[in-house]
Amino acid sequence: MRYRPFGATGASISTVTLSLGLDAISRGPDAAAALIYSGLEAGINSYCLETCDPVLAECVGRALHTVDRKLLNVSLTLGRGDGRRGGQRDFSAQGMTSAIDRALHVSGLGWIDVALLEQPEQDELPQTSLNALKALRATERVRYLGVSGDGEVMDAYVSTGAFDVLATPYHVDSEWRVRSRVRAAKEQDMAVLAYGYFPDALST
Repeated sequence: MRYRPFGATGASISTVTLSLGLDAISRGPDAAAALIYSGLEAGINSYCLETCDPVLAECVGRALHTVDRKLLNVSLTLGRGDGRRGGQRDFSAQGMTSAIDRALHVSGLGWIDVALLEQPEQDELPQTSLNALKALRATERVRYLGVSGDGEVMDAYVSTGAFDVLATPYHVDSEWRVRSRVRAAKEQDMAVLAYGYFPDALST
């Protein structure tokens, strides 16, 4: 496994992140734990919870509890809901604060490294919500704030300087707008995470 600097934080994370969703726990907690153990054995120290589902958070926390927490990077995706209300999107201050506090309580992880907002539209993230996230960061329940997605609205979020992490689809045929966005994020010392690196359009 290779490791890369995580933006300007001074931390190093594996070049591969293990993304865990409801499918990871669909076969039970033992199967989810086995998957995470395989990731650890492969040298992966970066894990992303795709939802705020408390069962998922509990399984991840239980599987990772034997590892020095400072060696791990755990992201929590916000905005998809917790899996119990039909995937209802919620970027409200109360909703995101409750989701993070619940995930921390059931997982025992101590803190979330990255609170990752999944493609909030321009009118979905009020200032009160951003203030709540900054308060969580100030109390170190969350270390870094991130935004994930594509589209022109991501340019606006990158330009605010309020976020530490950008997660974006990126592949060999990414258009210039995406490449420019990544460059702008790096100029602000944001950590950049790429997904969607092999879209169906490239399959022959």
